[in-house]
Amino acid sequence: MIKLAKSGILAQVIREWHCLVPQAVYEETVERGKQEAYPDAEEIERLVHGHVKPLRENEQAEAILVQARALGRGEQEALHLFFNERADVIITDDRAFLAVLKRAGLPALPPALALVELARFGGIQLAEAESALEMMKGLIRQEVYQLARRDLEELRKRTKLKGAEMDEGERQS
Repeated sequence: MIKLAKSGILAQVIREWHCLVPQAVYEETVERGKQEAYPDAEEIERLVHGHVKPLRENEQAEAILVQARALGRGEQEALHLFFNERADVIITDDRAFLAVLKRAGLPALPPALALVELARFGGIQLAEAESALEMMKGLIRQEVYQLARRDLEELRKRTKLKGAEMDEGERQS
């Protein structure tokens, strides 16, 4: 959530996708952030207002977490929330959590790849996604940055190709 906020894209993610925030993640990001005077904590609080969900235990989540007790409270609550709400994907940058989700066959995206998906489906303009990725660059692993950069470049090429095909069709009409 912090990386999406710092890249200026959190509002669009929340607007375009039905986003839910586990209570523990809210406490960690907003409440602790405000206590420690992080400048983005109040903005994040404003953006996620109405999207925070308290913990409700879930048996499927518990079965996975038996093997992953080292995860933080926020990640654990995110997994419960995923199953309780029948969510489509979990956005997380926690490497241990990503590994648990991968082993369990559950869909997950790091924030950088979430902005690629947002651009792919028209939630933001491609240039906006590229700008957000550059703002995120120093906050994410280089391999994730490179993957997102490549995906955005491929998306730009396809967009140009599609635009050229449309221009050709208009000339033939």
